[in-house]
Amino acid sequence: MMAGLLDRYYAVTLVLTLLAPLWFAAVASPSTQRLSSLHDALIWTAILLTGLFAVRALPRYGVRGEWRKPTRQESTFYLRLLLAVLVVDYGSKFLFFRWNRPEQIEVFKNFGLHSVFHVTGFETFHVFLLLYFSYLFWLGPWYFRFANRKLDRIWMVSSTLALGGAVALITERFLTGGVRDSFYFAGPLMWICPPCASPRFSSYAWTPADLFVHAAIVPFFILLASYLVRGKPSGAAS
Repeated sequence: MMAGLLDRYYAVTLVLTLLAPLWFAAVASPSTQRLSSLHDALIWTAILLTGLFAVRALPRYGVRGEWRKPTRQESTFYLRLLLAVLVVDYGSKFLFFRWNRPEQIEVFKNFGLHSVFHVTGFETFHVFLLLYFSYLFWLGPWYFRFANRKLDRIWMVSSTLALGGAVALITERFLTGGVRDSFYFAGPLMWICPPCASPRFSSYAWTPADLFVHAAIVPFFILLASYLVRGKPSGAAS
């Protein structure tokens, strides 16, 4: 039953949730900026709805895969990997974070220990972000299987890492009012996290969840790659 509902409504709901912030921002924006906000909202609405129509109406653009109930093995793998992400992130703080050790301790070149507490309070926005990540990276990889097994496994792993990273960052903000970073990157290694790298800084502190959550970009490339691979599992394409 759930697979059937997701097959019918998952894409539509995803598009609407992507568009909702744009329209809310357009309505709430000052009158001087409202026309520009409406312009952006209309453009993205046209682009996403056109893409949705193409996938729905034109078979050649259909995503190669199917919606079905997850097997016990798939569910166990997902839950164990999700738990492993949380254990790695919180375990790193327990083992390496020290309130009385703010200095950097180099482990090897451009990487080491660095205990920094970033004050970032929990906000209502984080609730919606967690719901969105759960919809995209929990329901999706649980119930949708790509036709290509390798792509499907990468899809499941990257989605689990992204959700686990988001859960770790958001729950820590809720429990402690901030994030405890246990490590640091410097030099060329800073580009492991492109949004973090900046010529203005010589290094940045991070927690494993910061890296895990960046896996959220991988499913987008898996979706594009699914159009190029051959083969289709039993059942209708979605």
